[in-house]
Amino acid sequence: MAETEQSVPIGMVAARLHRAAQIDCLARLNEAGYTDLRMRHLALLEGMPREGGRVTTLATQTGMTKQAMGELIDEIEASGYIERQSDPADRRARLIVFTPKGQRAYEQAFVILGEMEHDYATTVGAARYSEARLTLDDLVTALEENNR
Repeated sequence: MAETEQSVPIGMVAARLHRAAQIDCLARLNEAGYTDLRMRHLALLEGMPREGGRVTTLATQTGMTKQAMGELIDEIEASGYIERQSDPADRRARLIVFTPKGQRAYEQAFVILGEMEHDYATTVGAARYSEARLTLDDLVTALEENNR
């Protein structure tokens, strides 16, 4: 590895890894038949709880405005992955939940993510991959605890 590559901050390396993994996952989802999913959809779908969530909560989690999240939800809803339902805890609020199609895509994504983990471990070696994963997990945990 060149010296300039080693001096790239770890956050930038992690961001590149995240982007590359998103591209890989989306390509595999497209190959599995979910051809109407786009990169921008992953902002919502990656962090959406299985039981659904409110627009304001989803917007906050993704760092988007409520208006931008609403537009993204409209787009994904038009593709049939999610729908709006009344929130049983507050009739004024709406929950964004997976449709059966969205649930299948969600489950397929986790199968794909497992395959990706295996492929990545094969690429760099299982021991190196495991150590890198543990190191990143420890670093994220420490940073999240410091930022509370």
